Formats: sequence, C-alpha cells, structure tokens
Amino acid sequence: MHELPSAIAPKDVKSISEVSKETAINSANESPLQASMNTIENTSLESLMAQNGLASEKINLEKIGQIEKNREDGANREELAYKELQPEFSEKEGYKIEREQYLRDKDGNIVKDPETGEARRIDFTVSKDGQVVKCIEVTSETAPKDAQISKETRIRSAGGNFIKDRDTGQLLEIPKFIQTEVRRYA
Repeated sequence: MHELPSAIAPKDVKSISEVSKETAINSANESPLQASMNTIENTSLESLMAQNGLASEKINLEKIGQIEKNREDGANREELAYKELQPEFSEKEGYKIEREQYLRDKDGNIVKDPETGEARRIDFTVSKDGQVVKCIEVTSETAPKDAQISKETRIRSAGGNFIKDRDTGQLLEIPKFIQTEVRRYA
C-alpha cells in the first residue's frame, strides 16, 4: 500500500516500508540517546553554519571570477573603442584623446555627485586646440547606463564641467552642449 507501483517508481528510490525497516535496524543498533545525538550532530547550528560558510565561499569565488571577467571584457572594449577613435580624431589633425578623465570644477577639484557621493570618470575625452569636443562612455551591448548618465548630469550641474589635460595640467571646460556619447560593443 505504501510502495509505488514498479512501473512508475524510480529504480534508486526505496519504498517507505524499506526505509522504515532500515530505520528500525539502525535504531536497534543504537541507543535512543545515541540516535538523538546523531540527529543533533547532523542538524546542529554549528554544522549548518559550516555548510553555509562553504556555500558562501563558493558563491564569492564565482562572483570574483565574474568580476574579473567583466573587468577584462571592459578593458578589451575600451581598447577597441580607442582604436576606432584614433582615425576618427587623428593626432595629425590636432585632436587629443585622453582616457579616464575625472569631472572637475573650475579650480581643478574632482567633483562628487551630491546624491551618491561618488566621482565620475569619463572613459574617453577628445579635445582640440584646448577645447573638449567629445566625451565617450564605452560599455557592453546590454549594460544599463541611465544611472551613470544621471550621476554625470548631477555632477555637471554641481560644477563638474572640466577635465585636466594630463600633459599640460591645464583645465579644459566641457561645453554645456557636449553630452557624453555611449558607445556599445560586444
């Protein structure tokens, strides 16, 4: 009555009566105290915490691996973008492409977003004759950028409208009509 019909019972699943028999045999070989101790040992908080710790460690290792892969993928996308920008904004024509430029105020201080307290680096800035002509953000095809662009807008509203030329130390103003262009790569 408790057993599954053989046509639908998995081959490695024991029937309820078999499990009951094994439990009875195991219990007969142990004292009730020993059986209780085994149950407590296998379900104790310490045991569960150890199992949880191992699971957490595995998850953390997977996250670290994903972060490293994302970092590597991002660097590859930025390199691809840089190679595309070079002929578009040729040094021979007077353009200068700079990577990872913080938004700064008129005194050269890095400006932080009043909402998040974070600074913002533009992936690429392009200047010519001391004037910023383009700002570019490089990202994957699927990464949402709305929050980052909103942060940039707040920083620019708070006075973060300059970058520092790394060669001259001169501050270059980003004109108000220049908005960061998002370029997506696989």
